[in-house]
Amino acid sequence: MISPTGNDPHPQRLPVGFTLLELMVVLLILTFLLGFSAPLFSRTFSQLKLEVFSYNIAKLLDYAGKRAVAYRNRVRVHFDAEHKQYWLLEAQESSPESEFQRIHDRPGRVYSVPDGIFLEPSTYEVTFYPDGRADRFQLMILDDRQTRYRLETNVWNGRISLFTLD
Repeated sequence: MISPTGNDPHPQRLPVGFTLLELMVVLLILTFLLGFSAPLFSRTFSQLKLEVFSYNIAKLLDYAGKRAVAYRNRVRVHFDAEHKQYWLLEAQESSPESEFQRIHDRPGRVYSVPDGIFLEPSTYEVTFYPDGRADRFQLMILDDRQTRYRLETNVWNGRISLFTLD
């Protein structure tokens, strides 16, 4: 029926919305994208966790060297690879006979190694001396994918070097 003005009061409308087939195709594409990106994200996250952990250990060793010089005491970092922990110790006197004791301020807390990261220290302790020297020490830090970092001390000046190994 045509209205008095000559227009059809019920014009033919085109269908509005998406068909079930179109929605299924979009969901399939999103599933593929998510399936490919999730492993990449996991790898990137574990790599970042290893980098940050290696940097934090290097900074703690650097702090131990600076504390030894500033307080004129021997400072030691002890690594317990079996329990995946490490902490700072300090001898109150610079004499070789003095005992090492735990540091009771914030840097002296027991640090834990994150899951999926493993330590292979050359020795279980590294000592920093008041004159700036340090014991010879090498620490291999690796993850499940065998990505490795090597951390070394310079015996003469106590500097810490961090290397990426491929």
